[in-house]
Amino acid sequence: MLSLAGAPAVASAQQVQPLAFTRLTLPNGMRVNLNVDHTRPLVAVDLLYHVGAKDDPADQRGLTHLCEHAIALGSPNVDQPFQVFYRSIGGTSTRWAETTDDVTTFYVLLPSNQLETALWAESDRMAAPFTRLTSERLSAIRALVGQERQQNVENATFGLSRELTLAALFPVGHPYHIETAVAGAELSTLTSADLRAFCAPFYVPANVVLSLSGDFDPQRVKGWVTRYFGTIPMSAAGSRRRAEAVAPVVERRLALEDRRAAQPQLHIDWIGAEYASRDRVALMALGSLLSANRFGRLSKLLVDERQLAAGVSAVHYDLEKSGVFEINVLPRPGASLTTIETLVDSVIAGLGTFPPTAEELARFSAANAVTAATSLQTKLARADTLAHDEMFAGDPVFYAIQANEVRHLTPVDVQRAAAKYLTSSRVVMSLIQTGQLGAISKPELPFVNVTPSRPAPHP
Repeated sequence: MLSLAGAPAVASAQQVQPLAFTRLTLPNGMRVNLNVDHTRPLVAVDLLYHVGAKDDPADQRGLTHLCEHAIALGSPNVDQPFQVFYRSIGGTSTRWAETTDDVTTFYVLLPSNQLETALWAESDRMAAPFTRLTSERLSAIRALVGQERQQNVENATFGLSRELTLAALFPVGHPYHIETAVAGAELSTLTSADLRAFCAPFYVPANVVLSLSGDFDPQRVKGWVTRYFGTIPMSAAGSRRRAEAVAPVVERRLALEDRRAAQPQLHIDWIGAEYASRDRVALMALGSLLSANRFGRLSKLLVDERQLAAGVSAVHYDLEKSGVFEINVLPRPGASLTTIETLVDSVIAGLGTFPPTAEELARFSAANAVTAATSLQTKLARADTLAHDEMFAGDPVFYAIQANEVRHLTPVDVQRAAAKYLTSSRVVMSLIQTGQLGAISKPELPFVNVTPSRPAPHP
């Protein structure tokens, strides 16, 4: 049996081997990463544009999401939506496109013999973006985006909780602050010319990373990339809003009601570390130390010993220039959110007296190495990871560097991160069934009910 006790076990964890890749930068600033994998005759094509929700103007939230849909309409020589076009040549994808807080991604998995066609098509829309955008199509995009929001946010139980948490953590005017009540409402009068003027500066070669993973000849692909993308003129990328560090604020306590909820939840959130920060690794280890199934300090206390919760998670959510560390507790029926919060706080406070053990860090290190390897099983995942880490950290295999740093993480590192980030400057949100405000955590303390008002149904 392998012993996990003692510091040497941490250092002996399996080292994560980075993906093999070839890297080049075109004269117009476009960055390219190539990962060869001949196991199957398929290639993943991933284009990561450095523009996301945090780049929306403060008075036009949702604008970058419209850009994603607008550029997918087609290009000068592709007279149909790109999703339709790619399917016609054998392409598939899990999501086709996505806009996050920080980036907009387009990805597709194709037969190897269609790679040149895909590179030609992507260069065609990059060279002349938004040529298929019209007023009528913009109206259709607005309707589609509204439906997506209705389905993924409005109709999901407690679906607004993330936006409300970010709005409370980050001050008004900060790029990661989103006012849920008005998100997207300002876009109703936007014209196609307005959208094109905002989007176009971000869809330029210097603002994108192209990553390929799959079955191809890298020398031939370099020639194709140079031929199709290298002729696009250099252009400065659009200016983006700066995500300044947030000064500590007082604790904010929120209540969110939802009539569809079967059980309440308790979320406690802090501002975390940006993606490239060394503190990110320590916060990831802290999340494992607190909530790993059967071993986490909170899991053992709340789920196993006190049987107050059905589940506990403690996770660091990545943002390019920040992060969010969240503890999420799913109480058992009848359990007190007040009692749960008190116990959570006691465990966090106890980190100062009882720092992480070598055994706890060894367990996280082993699990993290497995995750780093298994998460890259697919070609799409490999291409996306190379592009993401190039964009966020300036190194396509930064994920492996951080994964291997875990092997040298000390109890003091995690203890220091907990003291630095898990402070009284936090957001405590009680998520409850409608009409159950008496069940929120510590109802005697001042709180804000952030449940949005909903319009009356049409007769």
